[in-house]
Amino acid sequence: MATDRPRPVTLLDVANEAGVSVSTASRALTGARRVRGDLERRVQEAVESLGYRPNEAARGLRMARTMTLGVLFHRLNSPVSLDLIDGMGAAAHEARYSLAVTSARGDKAQYTSLFRHFYGQRVDALVLIWPRGDLSAHLAPFARAGVPAVGIRWEPGEPGLTVVSADTSAGIAEAMSALAGMGHTQITVIAHGVLWVPPNLRRNYIDQAAEAVGMRLRRRTSRESGQTLREIVTSELASEEPPTVILAGYSEVGEVIASVRALGKRVPEDVSVVSFADSRFGAVAQSEHAAAIDVDSFELGRRIAAVTLEAIENGPPSEDLRIRGLSHWSPGVTIGPAPRR
Repeated sequence: MATDRPRPVTLLDVANEAGVSVSTASRALTGARRVRGDLERRVQEAVESLGYRPNEAARGLRMARTMTLGVLFHRLNSPVSLDLIDGMGAAAHEARYSLAVTSARGDKAQYTSLFRHFYGQRVDALVLIWPRGDLSAHLAPFARAGVPAVGIRWEPGEPGLTVVSADTSAGIAEAMSALAGMGHTQITVIAHGVLWVPPNLRRNYIDQAAEAVGMRLRRRTSRESGQTLREIVTSELASEEPPTVILAGYSEVGEVIASVRALGKRVPEDVSVVSFADSRFGAVAQSEHAAAIDVDSFELGRRIAAVTLEAIENGPPSEDLRIRGLSHWSPGVTIGPAPRR
């Protein structure tokens, strides 16, 4: 039985409207080869005029791809994740890819089924966000199939996994220099959350930057002391050489500020507080506009996706990548001159 449903606009329709060949129209839309500027403009005008929508499923079949990136978070529970997904999604969209996002909910036992699911989906690449443990057995089937894997993790990469991370040295150095310029000489790092890492580049950056400006540094964590965050703040401020600055991860800054004030002390007149902030949505006490060593996690997500898409086309990089220019010092109302003692 006939229907009144209009037939979909095809690439041939676009080519006819633009007055070019189908192959020229295809090249103009996919960017596979350069097309003369006036021809590309005519094709784009025809696309808009006709309301043409490419058939991504058909394109994927022609390229033997699913046009999908499989994204696995070890734990999807922080504002940083929103920035990363947003950035990855933006870059993927530009390349006409989509994201399939899932989480192991902090349980490595879930990895086997999740990796198998992505393998069954025939994703074109894997993006792993803070995975834990040895991944070699999980990655082996993807490596044999030529599917690249890119990830963020604190440890170096392993065979089959390219690690991409933000170089935070510039932002950390800027922060330490600014604080030293305000007369601060003693800083305590609350090493929870994003600052709880074994000796690696981020920890080394903090140590080196503090030493470079003559800042004495103590690192405290409940994982070693068994104390709560509030107990740590209390013991630090009661010590013989109390800090004039406390540095904490973005998710803990609010509690640090509350702990300082609960002791009858003022922020920043008595104690300055600095956040290591990895997210536009983080708990950087937005109403306080806390000072922060900021990291552009949205742009990090974009870069990770770009590396992944490049790996699909040309193979993975020969070594892990650290991206500069994503970290900077952001002063705020939670810092002030060192108090006189």
